[in-house]
Amino acid sequence: MSLYINLLEEKKHTTFAGEIQKIMRQVNLHIEGVPNPSAIKFVLENGVLTQEEFEFVSYAETGYSPLARRLMMFRYIEGVLIHKNYITLIKSSAPASPEWEEVLPELRQAVISHLSANEPILYLGMKPVAHAKTEDVMATLAQQIMDVYVRPATQEDGGDILVKSLENGELKLTLKGACKGCPYIHETVGKGIVPLMQEHVPDIKKITWE
Repeated sequence: MSLYINLLEEKKHTTFAGEIQKIMRQVNLHIEGVPNPSAIKFVLENGVLTQEEFEFVSYAETGYSPLARRLMMFRYIEGVLIHKNYITLIKSSAPASPEWEEVLPELRQAVISHLSANEPILYLGMKPVAHAKTEDVMATLAQQIMDVYVRPATQEDGGDILVKSLENGELKLTLKGACKGCPYIHETVGKGIVPLMQEHVPDIKKITWE
């Protein structure tokens, strides 16, 4: 059973023989650069991919997503994040890895071909990206602050930052998508997240991430 939302209302037409044939879907896709030079963002302009966020960091995980599997078959792609109307791709940092300019046409065509043919995007069974479950009041408060003030901006940049745990005054964060390896993560945490937590959750004394 596939778990995905149709991009557009399905169109059909009748042939002279009276047979109903499907018309390929129109897909409007544009590319956006993000702060992390190892990441790129494909934005679907006329549809929704999924309501929740999903990340794939190994080929083995892509059994839950035909679209992610198709993209990770390119040897230089080592991560895929799918959310709402965009796909973030993470390129390998290996010396032999090509520049984005060299491979964007083939990647874009792969996405368009998959969506135009109405192939499944996700299957049931893959867990969406989410904060770690907790019953701690302060950890829950930290999660709410991240949801309101931080995550919308990081998602706009093709990534995400979630709360992993809060123990002994140390808040541990998990980086997703384009936030992994981003050269601006120290600035994001130091100038953005730290002041927020100091203001709203004074029990937090240290913030780390992975």
